Amino acid sequence: MTAPPIPLFERLPEIHRTRDAELETPGQLKAYLGLIDEAFLAIHTDIWRLYDDLFVESATDWAVPYIGDLLGTSHLDGDPWTIRADVADTIALRRRKGTLAAIEILTFDLTGWGVHCVELREILVWNQHLNHLRPDLGEGVGVEPPGPGLAAPRRGGTVTVRDPAILSLLGTPFDPFAHLADVRPMTEGAIRYNLPNLAIFLWRLSPQTVRVSPPGTIAVSSPTGGGAGAAPRVVRIEIDPIDRPVRLFNAGRAARNKRLACCEPDDPDVSSLSDLDQAPGPILPARLTDDTPAGAPKAYVAVETYDPADLGTLNVLRVGLQLHLPDTPFANDTWQFRGANLCAWEDGLDAPLLDREIAIDPIIGRLAVGVATAAEATAIRRDLLLSYTTGSVGPVGAQPIDRVPSPRSWMGARFDHRSVDFRSSPTSLQAALAGLDTIRRPVIIDIEDSFVHDLDLSAVAGTVVEDGGPNLTPNRTVVIRAADGERPIIRLAQPLRVRPARVVAANPAEQDDLDAENAGLGLRLEGLFVCRGPAFPAGQPLVARVALDRLEIDGCTLDPGGFRQRDGTRAPLLPAAGLGAGHGFAKAAEATAFRETPRIIVRRSIVGSIQADDDYAIDVSDAIVDAGSGPADQGIARAVGAASDPVNGWGAPLTVSGATFLGSVRVERVDGTGGIWTGPLEAHDDQTGCISLSYVEGLTDRLPQNVECVRGTDARLRFVSIDVGHPAYGQLARTTDFRILERGPGDDEMGAFGFLREAHKWRNLQIRYREFMPLGVRPLLIPAT
Repeated sequence: MTAPPIPLFERLPEIHRTRDAELETPGQLKAYLGLIDEAFLAIHTDIWRLYDDLFVESATDWAVPYIGDLLGTSHLDGDPWTIRADVADTIALRRRKGTLAAIEILTFDLTGWGVHCVELREILVWNQHLNHLRPDLGEGVGVEPPGPGLAAPRRGGTVTVRDPAILSLLGTPFDPFAHLADVRPMTEGAIRYNLPNLAIFLWRLSPQTVRVSPPGTIAVSSPTGGGAGAAPRVVRIEIDPIDRPVRLFNAGRAARNKRLACCEPDDPDVSSLSDLDQAPGPILPARLTDDTPAGAPKAYVAVETYDPADLGTLNVLRVGLQLHLPDTPFANDTWQFRGANLCAWEDGLDAPLLDREIAIDPIIGRLAVGVATAAEATAIRRDLLLSYTTGSVGPVGAQPIDRVPSPRSWMGARFDHRSVDFRSSPTSLQAALAGLDTIRRPVIIDIEDSFVHDLDLSAVAGTVVEDGGPNLTPNRTVVIRAADGERPIIRLAQPLRVRPARVVAANPAEQDDLDAENAGLGLRLEGLFVCRGPAFPAGQPLVARVALDRLEIDGCTLDPGGFRQRDGTRAPLLPAAGLGAGHGFAKAAEATAFRETPRIIVRRSIVGSIQADDDYAIDVSDAIVDAGSGPADQGIARAVGAASDPVNGWGAPLTVSGATFLGSVRVERVDGTGGIWTGPLEAHDDQTGCISLSYVEGLTDRLPQNVECVRGTDARLRFVSIDVGHPAYGQLARTTDFRILERGPGDDEMGAFGFLREAHKWRNLQIRYREFMPLGVRPLLIPAT
């Protein structure tokens, strides 16, 4: 884009500009020509964009299909980036048509998922002639592995059963063993070892890396009877900062993330997108062990040292797990690793833990570190930091994702920016929230770390005690957000309550101005994981009062409980919001003067049950509201309902756009599209509103007008997991009825993850495979995650 043109007024002769300034109302000609300039600028901008539209990398989305027409490629629909990548790689893929590399790149372009292709005919067992047996064929598997980390499959002889790292790959995309032919009909997700079959493994979950975070609970034990070389001290570490099980993922290969193969012809990832140790999936424990021929711990875990006095010395690598140890006393130490089951900590290890050995349980997220002295154990307890990777279906809930920079203004007013960063500043979240009752401009608080921030509202300056507890009292809109790539945890000491600093004006003449201010007053939470602290009152919701125009929860997790504990049981479910009628004002004058209907806006978030009376309004989009009830549960808990009378009352009016409700919903009115309700949906006013393209229980519903909805009485609904914290939490299983998977809004799936447009990705793959698959080869799409 070139520099903006000189304004028309500036092109006029000086005499006309002078006379315009001397008029009784000066500047009339300048203002008139300014209006013409705006139209001309729009035309010029559109013309300047035409040059960018000549290139697929910079063209606007609407122009990409026209470039595809020039290449003779058929049109597809779906995510704009996948369509752009498909067109950009058309020529490169046609040149490689029929090769595994082309199929892998094509699949990645159309989905953005990790992909690995396997020609199943190459791993079929050979039927050897009895006169020419080859029992030695295949020896050396995993010893000097060619290719992606493993040798050719064994087609004769016997399988080595003494290497757990190799055996853990059995039945996975990187299975190194030969198999008998399987002639059963194709079934989605099943591997059929046969001559014409090409297995295409897909990793649909995306890895999410928490860059630098403190560990959870750390304890030190002194094992006895370990024998020679055993560590005198063992440091037990919970990886998750709030001591919950966490499934560790490989960080995956990022070189081709959102890049086009045609633009990087020398990119080594073009020939192989997902090798064994680069696949963005769960880490296998056996691959973390050093003393095994097929172990490769350095591909998944790293140990770095840093200076605790200068956190800028932290060096974050792209691995699934990284330990940041203090320079003193661990500088230049060499560590060895072991994949292990740490449900019983070091008591469950087959061999004692050695000094400078780390046992890792990637399934439940635990570490056991062997050290020599108590001083070394104390240094780990004091200064250890972690970087680790987990998985998720998509950017729903608190995730360490890329975020745009903080806005500079809000509704025409410039923000007052405040920063919280435990790595470089002692400012706490409580200090950043001080004085909100006297601010004259909107405030935005950036939390620039992934640490745990304890918040006690009673210790925040400017709060007032009302409605049973301390209240934040902002005088202007407040935004609390995670910085780019961070996932801070806010641990509350008591429920969050918020009300305006002023509701009634001192001068009645100013009341209209104050009403206008309160009409736009809000609190916005973005990218935060909000949970309960140790002293949090039992049975209380996380949000107990919202007496503002709006509360926005964007990309957050309001801890709903319900995670799978290490003993296999499910943790209790916890409410997210309990908002009673009247908005909690103690003074009658304030209750009368507060004229807003607070809106609870939940977008791309995971929250517990929301109980709100009908003087609120609830908007839910691309989110999960979890009351702990799956599609097969008999006792259906209430996901959305009334706070004053949870059993027989009617909750706040509800508007939905692509959301999943695990539980029943009982509200005054409901309207929206693309929802999944696993329990009964009841609307008191069933003459108002409409739901469309949604899944409903179909038994005891009380529905308003509904269009093209699917009922549970004749459609099967299945989730991969409904356990909070599971990598596939809320993901629809491929065995779900196709109408739920493909007949939602925009001809895609219903529920919280419809915006990912996965149905389009599956359809686009089928279309392109018909064009690019070699003759006689049959593709098998197999989700690895």
